[in-house]
Amino acid sequence: MYFKTLDKAECCGCTACFAACPKRCITMRSDEEGFLYPEIDKAACIECGLCERVCPFDRPTYANTPAPQVYASYVKDENQQVQSSSGGLFYAVSRWVIGQGGIVYGAAFDELFRLRHTGAETLEELRPLRGSKYLQSDLRGTFREIRAHLKAGRWVYFTGTGCQVAGLRAFLQQEYATLVTSDLVCHGTPSQQLFDWHLDYLRQKEQGEITSYSFRDMGGWGICETYNYVSQTRHKSGVRRLYSYDLSPYFYQFMRAFGYRYSCYHCPFARIPRQGDITLADYWGVKRYFPNMDTDKGVSLVLLNSPQGAAVWQEVENTLHSCPSCVEHAVAENGNLLRPTRMPAIRPHCYDMIHRRGYRSVARKEFRPPHYYLTRLRVFLAQTKLGALLKWVKRRQGR
Repeated sequence: MYFKTLDKAECCGCTACFAACPKRCITMRSDEEGFLYPEIDKAACIECGLCERVCPFDRPTYANTPAPQVYASYVKDENQQVQSSSGGLFYAVSRWVIGQGGIVYGAAFDELFRLRHTGAETLEELRPLRGSKYLQSDLRGTFREIRAHLKAGRWVYFTGTGCQVAGLRAFLQQEYATLVTSDLVCHGTPSQQLFDWHLDYLRQKEQGEITSYSFRDMGGWGICETYNYVSQTRHKSGVRRLYSYDLSPYFYQFMRAFGYRYSCYHCPFARIPRQGDITLADYWGVKRYFPNMDTDKGVSLVLLNSPQGAAVWQEVENTLHSCPSCVEHAVAENGNLLRPTRMPAIRPHCYDMIHRRGYRSVARKEFRPPHYYLTRLRVFLAQTKLGALLKWVKRRQGR
């Protein structure tokens, strides 16, 4: 047996083929860019064809409703809202599932900052799964674990990108009454290798170790690179926050789609019908449609795509502040609900440049805005008393 194509744009790395192989003769191997692709041991392959049949990218299905219910929502518990990178809907559903004796699967960093899907059976174990992570997680072994829990009658809540949810569904090959899935509105995913290079860049910059890292300003709207460090040569420790994504080379390339997996630019899941029972995202622009809603700590965009999603929503709705919305408003500043990101001209050269010149060189030239130092000055002024004074003058002029 062999795959019908070796085109990297046609593999999303969901691991459905890896998990489905009855002879365990498929291995997920990292390429030169750090993305995982399946490799078949031809000597062990029995040519059953199952790997091809479960490929969601080759055979996408769209079983959910083309007219989902849409909400703007956030959790009533303010303590949980400030621990969330959006409105806390992931926490609300997870808490209910755990309360049923179930298990929640989501992306979490291990001690080496490798992003893997892992299971949480308690609210304490849920903590590492919360918050946005802007790279592709490793799913190896996850789908088989989930199937075992479902066959034992346990509730399972799985969250991931659209292709990961599609991969799980394709692998399972049947519906389970105790499975609920959430797909995330996804721009695209850089590789673990690219993130590792960025962490090494930060280690060199701080001359020490990075002890924690966050992609978001929790309890708010900000895309904010925050990390704690311990400097080995300067004999100090501290925390750094970059409130403008233009000032972080990793965020700059991410927001401009420089380093996504090739399949992301051709994603068949960036559309409605969505793949998950529930779709989750930040509700960007929500204040325009709900001016009286308390939006300071973040608001989740929620799409209920299936009867299962609607049933779970009813179970958690009493823990939420929510307002009905519509797809037209939802997609206004969330274009990836309906379409994949366009591939920029730099993408075919992105990883090769880093291999040739090193991440530090690329970070200081290609992964930086043209007016970088003006951006730094603007951000600095905005965080000082002068910035507050300028905002006050603007408000006075607007009256």
